[in-house]
Amino acid sequence: WVDAQTMISCFSDIRGIRSDDGGASWSFNYTGHTDNSMYHCLKHPTSDVLYAATSTVHDLYQSTYLADSRIDNGKGKVLFSTNRGKTWQTLHDFGHPVFRLAIDPNNTNRLYACVVHSSEGGIYVSNDIGNGSGSTWTRLASPSGTEGHPFDIHVLHDGTLVCTYSGRRAGSPLVFTPSSGVFVSTNGGATWEDRSDAGMKYWTKDLIIDPHDPQQQTWYVGVFSGWGGAPNGKGGLYRTTNRGATWSK
Repeated sequence: WVDAQTMISCFSDIRGIRSDDGGASWSFNYTGHTDNSMYHCLKHPTSDVLYAATSTVHDLYQSTYLADSRIDNGKGKVLFSTNRGKTWQTLHDFGHPVFRLAIDPNNTNRLYACVVHSSEGGIYVSNDIGNGSGSTWTRLASPSGTEGHPFDIHVLHDGTLVCTYSGRRAGSPLVFTPSSGVFVSTNGGATWEDRSDAGMKYWTKDLIIDPHDPQQQTWYVGVFSGWGGAPNGKGGLYRTTNRGATWSK
């Protein structure tokens, strides 16, 4: 929701759609976004500027888009709009797909982006998004064992970063690699601690912070089951009430 009447809905394969009447009707009535997919859109908490993650690769992290060969040639950007999504401009062109975004609640000039690429992917940060297309970006350290497939990034009220990395298949024949999971950083992404359940090592997806827990200790994580050995039967909904120290499925 942008305001009481304006909505942006992100889509894989058809870019995204926009409504001016609270969702009664939808259209492609915007300019500046031409990539195949918009995976995430959020509204700045004070300026109301919209930020969006885009990609030329659709269906990211679905079963047919887990191999590096299907992803690494993709492009992507972080876009921004100052007029409720009618017009989009490029905040930063990463040259790789961008999947998710997060604004730091303690520094609203800081934006994180999940950039997808086997060697150049990871969590990137800008501390000057108010500069628009002049913003600068830095790649944070990558959690140990991951291979460039970040899915989610959240910034907790106390500054803790929590992210998920999703599935990857490699080799001939293709098999799942143990490069997925949930990771936490308490030093701005300089280092990461693995908080994954054993079931999260192969194909983790969304992580949701429970909005009813003021201490932000309770998280929910969706996991897919892989096939062909170790990732079999791992899928399900996982919950932690202590920031990933322990999980129940």
